[in-house]
Amino acid sequence: MSDEIPHCALHPGRETLLSCSRCERPMCPDCLRPAAVGLRCVACLRDERRADPSLAASRSGRRPGWVFAALVAAFVALGALLAAKPFYANVVRLPDGTPVGQVVADSSTKALAMALVIVGWIVSLCLHEWAHAYTAYRSGDLSVVDKGYLTLDPRKYTDPILSLVLPLVFLVIGGIGLPGGAVWIDHGAIRSRHREALVSAAGPAVNLVFGAACLGLVEVLATDGPTALSSALAWLGWLQFLTAALNLLPIPGLDGYGIIDPYLPRELRASLWNAGRYGLFIVFFVVVFTPVGQGLFSLADRMVEATGVDTLNVVIGQEIARPQLK
Repeated sequence: MSDEIPHCALHPGRETLLSCSRCERPMCPDCLRPAAVGLRCVACLRDERRADPSLAASRSGRRPGWVFAALVAAFVALGALLAAKPFYANVVRLPDGTPVGQVVADSSTKALAMALVIVGWIVSLCLHEWAHAYTAYRSGDLSVVDKGYLTLDPRKYTDPILSLVLPLVFLVIGGIGLPGGAVWIDHGAIRSRHREALVSAAGPAVNLVFGAACLGLVEVLATDGPTALSSALAWLGWLQFLTAALNLLPIPGLDGYGIIDPYLPRELRASLWNAGRYGLFIVFFVVVFTPVGQGLFSLADRMVEATGVDTLNVVIGQEIARPQLK
C-alpha cells in the first residue's frame, strides 16, 4: 500500500524506496549522490567533507581571493582619482522631461569615469554570482566550492558571450545592464524547491543592495551639486537597478524564471528548459523591440528617485561614463 512507502526526509511529499547508505534516512533520487560505498545524502556528504583533513585546503575556496581584492582596491583608487578631477555640470529638465544643459569634462575625466563604472560593474558581477553560489552552498550544493565560485574571482564566472560580448554591446547601445556571468548549480543537490527559488533570487537582491549603496554615496558626495564621482556612481547605481529589473523578467535563462521554475509542472519545466537556449535572444527582442524595454528604464528611474537621488545625476553620469561609438 502507498501509505507504507517511506517519504523522502528532505522532500516529504515524495515517496521513495531509496535511502542513504550512511544515515539510512529515506531519500528521493534528487537527494542522493554516488559515494565510495552506495549512495549518500547531501547532508552526509557535507559532513564527510568537513571531517576529511585532506579537504582542509577547500577552506580557501570559500574565501575571497586576491583578484577580487585587487578589483575592490582599483575601484576605490579610481574613485579617489575621479574625485580630484575638475568638473562642471548644469543640467535641468524641460517641462516635457527632456534633460538639457551643459556638461564639461575633459577626456581624462571621462576615461576615469568609464573605468570606474566598468570596474564597479565587474565587482557587482562577482557579488551577484557569489550570492547564487553561496545560497546554493548553504542549500546543499557542495560542488560550488570546487568550482571556485565562492572566491569572488571573476575568472570563475566568465562565459565568452554572457560575460564579455553581450554586456559591452548592450552598454554601448543603451546602457542596459546585463548580469554578465554564469554559475552552474547542481540543482539536484538543493534541499527543496523553496531553496532553489532562493538561489535564483539571491543574485538580483545583491544588485539592488549594491545599487542602493552607490546611490547612498551619491547623497553624501553631491551635497553641493553633482561631481564627476557622484555622477558616475549615480549611473552605476541606476545600472544595478536596471540589471535587477531585467534579470527578474520571467524569461528562461534569467533569474526571474529561475525563481518560478521549481514550482512549475515537470513537463512544462522540460519544455521551457529547451527554450532557455534562446533566452538571450528573447531578452534582446523584448527589450529592444517592445515597450518592456522602456518600462524597465522607467522603473530604474523610479527606484533611483525612491533613494532620494535626482535622476539628473544619472543623466550626467551616463554622459561622461558611457562608452560611445564615434
